[in-house]
Amino acid sequence: MIVPNDILFSNVKDAIREGKDVKIVAKGSSMLPFIRTGDTVVLTKPHRLRTGMIVLVEPQDGIYILHRIVKLMENDMFLYGDGNLGNKELVPYSSVIAVVKMVKRGKKEINYNSLLWKLSNKLWPRNKFLRKYTLKLYRKTQKFSKFVSTSSEN
Repeated sequence: MIVPNDILFSNVKDAIREGKDVKIVAKGSSMLPFIRTGDTVVLTKPHRLRTGMIVLVEPQDGIYILHRIVKLMENDMFLYGDGNLGNKELVPYSSVIAVVKMVKRGKKEINYNSLLWKLSNKLWPRNKFLRKYTLKLYRKTQKFSKFVSTSSEN
């Protein structure tokens, strides 16, 4: 079942305010390779924000972004999508709806305190060379995989 974003995120906000964890299915490529389309993202109520956390924000009515915090300032923070090479978003703290506490991919769970999360936070956002070429390779292998599966179906 497909639920329109305004209804989905209205329910997400209500549940988070009530202190409940919420699971949503990721869509898009802005957090590649850490979060992929189809991964389940577990959201929880934000308490103390830190660099490296992945947050769900609503910087404008009806616009939702799930990106990593790369810099905290007095009233605002910069967010960066792991799969984006250039764009950073400057958003106020008041736009934060939730923080990601876990990403599930099939049977694999990546928790906020896990070694993989910590490594991706330390290495990925800070190293533009690593990001550029890893993303390029990742996207090419995805295109090749789709080509091979399409070719084998014909």
